[in-house]
Amino acid sequence: MNIKDKLKTLQLLSGKTQAELALLLGVTTLAFSNWWNGKSLPRKNALRKIDGALLKYGISDSVKSIKNESGLSIQKRAVFSIAKKHRNIFKKIISRTDLVDELSLQITYNSNAIEGSTLTREDAKNVIFENKVLGNKTLIEQLEAKNHDKAFRYLLKSLENKEQVGELLVKKLHKILLAGIRDDAGMYRSDAVRIVGSYVPTANHIKVPDLMKKLFTEKFAEKDTLNRVSRFHANFEKIHPFADGNGRVGRLLMIGILLYSDMAPAIITKKRRPEYYKALQQAELHENFNPIENFICEAVLEGYKIIGE
Repeated sequence: MNIKDKLKTLQLLSGKTQAELALLLGVTTLAFSNWWNGKSLPRKNALRKIDGALLKYGISDSVKSIKNESGLSIQKRAVFSIAKKHRNIFKKIISRTDLVDELSLQITYNSNAIEGSTLTREDAKNVIFENKVLGNKTLIEQLEAKNHDKAFRYLLKSLENKEQVGELLVKKLHKILLAGIRDDAGMYRSDAVRIVGSYVPTANHIKVPDLMKKLFTEKFAEKDTLNRVSRFHANFEKIHPFADGNGRVGRLLMIGILLYSDMAPAIITKKRRPEYYKALQQAELHENFNPIENFICEAVLEGYKIIGE
């Protein structure tokens, strides 16, 4: 890897800002910026610090352990490198109640916030774990938080029972998510819909059942997990099989596929909503899956940070 690739990889894995990385490496922000922009190169001592920091994440200077490394994006290379240090991710998660709770809170808060929920992370925590009723928030938003928590835990239980990630799971997750909110919870839509704020045309509702069957067949035909889950997620959202709740169901399915493949769950945060939608549209409108794959890789790295050592 060249210096810029090393620094980008280190930033992805650490989650630190450029200023924080400069402090970690013992240099000024200006010096770090010059390395980043290719205006200068770090001296031997600084280079050793960079390589040492990367080594903590299992990335050596040669990166010989990653097959076909030259054809991978920085984001994908980072995921593959850190995944080597973390085996049996799913078993680790379900063996720790605190980890399940933290993941559920993070995923529930962010996924609902992406769809417009005004609940804060603390609100979601109080509703889910303290069973509080918040007078300054709508009952629908609070029910959405409770339902999402239940849906995530149902997903984990299904994976633990070796159930297939297929149409039955899709409908069950939707039924749990929209319970008490919509009468058509768990059923594919029977009318035309459009994605708000998007130019992406959704599938004809008559074709939804066939398209969903085809989608799951294609998912299992692709061996590269990160490529597979990215294509699956974009195509699922383009089909838009339900009248409501497609984003939340789609993100839970993505997490299920990743966990099934022994990778950390993708944590897509509210603050990255614009980037997420932009990457999805590139895939949906132009069949350019690179942006959404790189985005999901970064979201998976967020998942690894929560899981820890």
